[in-house]
Amino acid sequence: MNQLFLQLAQTVSGNVITIVALELGAAIIGFIIAWYYARSVYTPVIKGLEADKASLSDQITGLKDEYGKLDEKVKKLNEKVSRLEKEKAEKDIEIKDLSTKTISVGKYVISKARNGETLFNLKATNGQIILTSLMYPTLADCTKGIESVKENCGDDNRFERKISTNNKHYFNLTGPSGHVIGKSEMYEAPAGMETGIASVKRNGISNTVVEE
Repeated sequence: MNQLFLQLAQTVSGNVITIVALELGAAIIGFIIAWYYARSVYTPVIKGLEADKASLSDQITGLKDEYGKLDEKVKKLNEKVSRLEKEKAEKDIEIKDLSTKTISVGKYVISKARNGETLFNLKATNGQIILTSLMYPTLADCTKGIESVKENCGDDNRFERKISTNNKHYFNLTGPSGHVIGKSEMYEAPAGMETGIASVKRNGISNTVVEE
């Protein structure tokens, strides 16, 4: 009986050892298979991810460089905007100062002739007549003549420099069509005539119109 149990125990132990050996071999084979699979499948994926990571790092570096350049441009533009705003503020002050100043100019004096026609004289601030109009049949026409002086007195091309038969210098102020709007007084020298033209340019913008 004891021998039977001994044989049975030896048989069971052998079977256990065999099973353990088989499981261990299976585990080793599974590990080897998994290692080769990981190497053949996961390693390329990991390398690809690492390449993507390196590419993204390069892109981030490039974007940082571009950001730095753009930031520098923004700073320069802000400086330019600040400078332009400062210049604008200075101009606004100049405009405000000019708008508060009263420009002293002459006036237009409308007179009636004996025949009922009207004319106007442009007088400087000192009362001197610097331009005399032609005769107009009505007051409305005379007023239109004054408006024509205002429109054309700023254009030097509208002034015709003339010399009279007795060698006096004078000028005519003309309209766009060449018609004479007004005539100056006589001057002894061209310089005096040019002074008269400058005076008409300066005083011709007057909005003061009086009737005598």
